[in-house]
Amino acid sequence: MTESKIPIIITKEGCHRCKELEAWLKKNSVNYIHQDIEDKEFIQQLLHDPNFVGTFCDADGCIVNTPAVIHKGKYWFKELWGISGLREREVKKLFLD
Repeated sequence: MTESKIPIIITKEGCHRCKELEAWLKKNSVNYIHQDIEDKEFIQQLLHDPNFVGTFCDADGCIVNTPAVIHKGKYWFKELWGISGLREREVKKLFLD
């Protein structure tokens, strides 16, 4: 799953950071795939991805902070956010370079 050429943005309802990231992507004309973390079929796909399990799961279960991004063979989440919000320099490097 982590080999997709188009970024996959994992979101959930009521997530203000998800809306902020999606607005930035639209403003910068970045194509992406939107996936809701509540989609049971998508969750099953994630649970069969060793990169996902290694990043978000331990003996107690899995915790996903949203938004999470699947892009360039990796999961991205905390790298894109700072105390003051979206780290635009990091987001530009990830999506525009």
